[in-house]
Amino acid sequence: MSKTNIKAEVKSANLALKADSYRVAIQLRGQRLSLVATLPAKPDNTKRKPHQQRIALKLGATMAGLRRAKAKAILLADQLDRDKFDWAEWIDIHEDEPEAQTCGYWLEKFKAHVWPTLSGNKEYKWKKRYLYFGFNKLPLDEELTANVLIAAVLTKSESQKAARDRTCIQLQQLADFAKIEVNLHHYKVGYSPADVLPRDIPSDLEIETIIDSIKNPQWRYVFALMATNGLRDHEAFLCTVENRDDLLVASIPDETKTGFHLAYPHQARWVDRWLVGNQTLPNITVKANQDYGARASDYWRRLKAPDSPYSLRHAYAIRCHAAGVQVAIAASWMGHSPAMHLKTYQRWISEAAHRKAWHQLQQDTN
Repeated sequence: MSKTNIKAEVKSANLALKADSYRVAIQLRGQRLSLVATLPAKPDNTKRKPHQQRIALKLGATMAGLRRAKAKAILLADQLDRDKFDWAEWIDIHEDEPEAQTCGYWLEKFKAHVWPTLSGNKEYKWKKRYLYFGFNKLPLDEELTANVLIAAVLTKSESQKAARDRTCIQLQQLADFAKIEVNLHHYKVGYSPADVLPRDIPSDLEIETIIDSIKNPQWRYVFALMATNGLRDHEAFLCTVENRDDLLVASIPDETKTGFHLAYPHQARWVDRWLVGNQTLPNITVKANQDYGARASDYWRRLKAPDSPYSLRHAYAIRCHAAGVQVAIAASWMGHSPAMHLKTYQRWISEAAHRKAWHQLQQDTN
């Protein structure tokens, strides 16, 4: 049987083992078969905790060898389940085989490496930041190679610009950690925040019509903050509205996407219209800031409002430029750098500048 066919048979055997809840996988290495599992540390190992290791079976990559490997996999899994595993029974065939360098092995090591950097609900952050960006596409029982990483990147289509580029970045971290020579940045498609801008930014009149029509006062307050102060959805939930010299300013805390900053209102008339008084926020349960956005988008869709709540933030940026607010100031109010602000809103900034120049020209002419 050809190597290609035996590879497919190994994959099929592993699927069967997984379906029967056996915690062991068979690995094809050249023309030999091995077992991979999370095993107790060997007696002479400095590691104390169980970790993923390989047991070489000295079985050839044949159907007969695969049948024997599957039987040994079931035996090993049974020993692990009954807490009867003993390296003495396996060490004679192990012969100082190096630890498995499979995708699963490296995922465990990388997760342990980044775990201290994650805050809050760590497991949730791990999934949202890494697992969903290509890590969950890695074949756990296969060796981590450049080709495997590239294949994981390509599971995100080029039309998913943001997800594709983020996948390249996160998997490159794994590649660098495992010292795999590959440049995944070549597969980025060049996502820009401007890519997600709606084609038609709502006018002030359209925004007023939408927000005035919201019957739930708590959700009306959320969208009013986004429109009036240019906030991100999660910032609307986490900010405090402060009175500074008779001006209501939104103070955005550190635990947001871009950290602490102040967001000033524009249009000013909307402050009295929507933001004064004892306002309260919707009582929702979330695990991370992204959940605020999901809940806001769900409510926005129920309103049958156009595009997404973020269009309120985009409209704020363009409104500021039309009013002549300096780019650096508008960027600061929105919590990002002037360079990012220019890159995102360049089209509308240019239009506002041309319109202002034209009006000035008419005044000078008259």
